[in-house]
Amino acid sequence: MEILKNTLSLIVLVSAAGIWYFVKKRPNTKYRNISIAVLISCALVIGTFFRENKTNTELTKPATTQTTSSSSSKNSVSKENSKENKVSESKSEASSSQEIKNDGPDYTEESNTQFANHLTTEINNQLADSGHQVITKPVGKNVIYLYLPQEVKYYSKVEIQQIADKLYKIKESTFKNWAIENGYDLSFANSPNLYVKAEDDTTLAEESGIIKKSMKVKVNN
Repeated sequence: MEILKNTLSLIVLVSAAGIWYFVKKRPNTKYRNISIAVLISCALVIGTFFRENKTNTELTKPATTQTTSSSSSKNSVSKENSKENKVSESKSEASSSQEIKNDGPDYTEESNTQFANHLTTEINNQLADSGHQVITKPVGKNVIYLYLPQEVKYYSKVEIQQIADKLYKIKESTFKNWAIENGYDLSFANSPNLYVKAEDDTTLAEESGIIKKSMKVKVNN
């Protein structure tokens, strides 16, 4: 293509020289007209080539842009897929971490009986100076009745609340230590609910609440 352009340019120069020669040096109408025709033809051909090159250049630019856009789109899709894969992996890991297994034995009725006996000894040791002695009775695997002397039934509501709160704290701390020593998983083994009773089986206070538990007095003294 470049050789053809150079050739046409040379012909234009020769034609221009021919026109000058056949007008000034050796006038000849026939050869002058031929030189003019050749010059015009070459000029038209060269002009056509320039237009084609310009058109090709303009067409090439959008193609490059389209290729770049396509490449960018593919990169964007690839990044989105990568994000989705990471999210999926995170969800899978979270699901695996949520599958917590019980690493200890189940807390059964027998377990509750063993703990009740241990709790009786612990409370009586801590209340030795007060002169109070308690008796516990396991009920199923989730409840423990704790019996106080009959006279406590006639204490004021404030006094009963103080005694019940103290017994509850002893029960909670004792259960935690006892459960760990006996291999129970505290994520699965829950401390049994405590009911404080008088000897005649009157409920003086009971454990209440779901998240934040406390002792609630049941008598109006």
